[in-house]
Amino acid sequence: MIKALLIAPYSGLAETARKMKQPDDIKLDIVIGNLEEGLEIARSAEKQGYQLIISRGGTATMIQEAVSIPVVHIDITGYDMLRVFTLLRGMESGVALVGYANISEGANTLCNILEFDVKMITIRSSSEVRAHLEQLKEDNYSVVIGDVITVQVAEEVGLRGVLITSGKEALMDAFEEGRRIYGYFRKLNYQFDNIRNAYVQTPLPIVLINKDQQIIEKNIKFENEVKNEELLKLPIVNQLVHKVLAKEEIQWVEIEDEDHSYEIQGFLVNKREHIVGLIIHSSLIHTKSTAISLIDNVNHVPLIGESDFAYRLRENINQYVHADEPICIVGETGTGKRTLSKQIHFQRYGHDAPLVIVEGKQVTESDVETIARKLKRMDKGSVILTNVQSLSETMQISFNQLIYTNSHIKVIVLSNRSLENMVNQNTFSEELYQKVNQFPLHIPPLRERKQDMKPFVEYFIAEIHASEGNETLGIKQEAVDYMLACMWEANFSQLKQVVRELTLLTNRNYIELSDVKAILDQYRNEDMDQKANSFSLQGTLEEMEKQIIHMVLQEEGHNQSKAASRLGINRSTLWRKLKS
Repeated sequence: MIKALLIAPYSGLAETARKMKQPDDIKLDIVIGNLEEGLEIARSAEKQGYQLIISRGGTATMIQEAVSIPVVHIDITGYDMLRVFTLLRGMESGVALVGYANISEGANTLCNILEFDVKMITIRSSSEVRAHLEQLKEDNYSVVIGDVITVQVAEEVGLRGVLITSGKEALMDAFEEGRRIYGYFRKLNYQFDNIRNAYVQTPLPIVLINKDQQIIEKNIKFENEVKNEELLKLPIVNQLVHKVLAKEEIQWVEIEDEDHSYEIQGFLVNKREHIVGLIIHSSLIHTKSTAISLIDNVNHVPLIGESDFAYRLRENINQYVHADEPICIVGETGTGKRTLSKQIHFQRYGHDAPLVIVEGKQVTESDVETIARKLKRMDKGSVILTNVQSLSETMQISFNQLIYTNSHIKVIVLSNRSLENMVNQNTFSEELYQKVNQFPLHIPPLRERKQDMKPFVEYFIAEIHASEGNETLGIKQEAVDYMLACMWEANFSQLKQVVRELTLLTNRNYIELSDVKAILDQYRNEDMDQKANSFSLQGTLEEMEKQIIHMVLQEEGHNQSKAASRLGINRSTLWRKLKS
């Protein structure tokens, strides 16, 4: 029995492997890790006694150069290329493929046979990818096909990246290749055996570093509990290491980051190799607030859609991107306010600038100090305040001051209610409103932009295919037409949930009308049961009136004539109230 580990550079490959029948002679474990992350997993796997590693692309190449056990490369097959071209059907121009010769040459042949207009770019090194993609963007290409590296760089430069996924056929070939080469590799690994015996049994996080603060070894406790390895590169840790080497005795130091306080105990391991052991004692732990999150790397998300709003947004988004004043995005729950705010941040600062997200429903006064500390340390970046309408009067005052003292940070606030109405009702600070509403942006609900339905459904299908490895590649037009008749009260978040459920429940390549009817009829019955037993009195009289109209519309199968008759109004009045 071969003890093998599949290191999948993307989640969809792992899901495909899990759904396959495992070979009888291979005990296969599956993890997800790309490039450096995959490399670290591979190094750890070698020490855990794995006899074979299976991976793909650049991740497999990096692993092969770093470990002594055999590494099998998953090749991209013609079936894989056919799948990705099927996902992009209907796009007549603006599509390019960037990859190594083993990908581009086969893809070029397939494109010629199928008469697909796809620009082919062959690279010899991953370092060439960014320059090619930047040129493609200048040439007005919008979609780039490639491996994981190509897709990541595409998102960083502002292009839509479509991943070439590996199917079951490629995995079966990899298993067969693994059996063949396993017979030629029989190497044992006893590296750092004495050190490993020591650190594995230590019930505290322990790491071995050299005088240059490079990690030599770390135990499982360290990997699980110490999330910020950059702490080891602090000057105070460097001083500790040199003291231990000079005095050849135990030394202590205390350090603190935004979330934890650590006491670090340093001891000498190897004088000649200048190796010092550090034991991390985190007895003083500050629990991280669930109201605050920091994103260091924000990826590009395409602004898709065919509605008038989508076209206007693409044409005018630069006004919001380049504005130094705060932006206020208003829209119902699930309309994509958070996604749009991240895209504004990306277009202003690019991939690397930090983004702080503050959950307005959860934030407390004690969190404000943490937020202020984070923003003060940022020389550029954005802060997104969600559900601003939920802030208490005290918190409104605090955030007003926070915005005033951090003018170097782009502020984007999100609300699912009209702040102007709340000001008129004396439930929201007029001063804060005037400050955050200088660049307002209202996002209409999905029911008012039905032209965006199909583009988003197809985008979600492609996204889910890449992440979960299912076989769904598209949806029939009659199924989309049925979806258009629904109200989608939770908007795009509900749409994505339904699409995901459809892809999980169908084993065909295309979602059929019958699939959609079964799911949406079930949702409709559940919603009617819930609304029959509950009615929210939150909000203004106008908002409650609109809520009643939507309930009646849903009960009448979205027949506006029947709904208007039942409500005692004409259709034009019903339409006006829905649009108000």
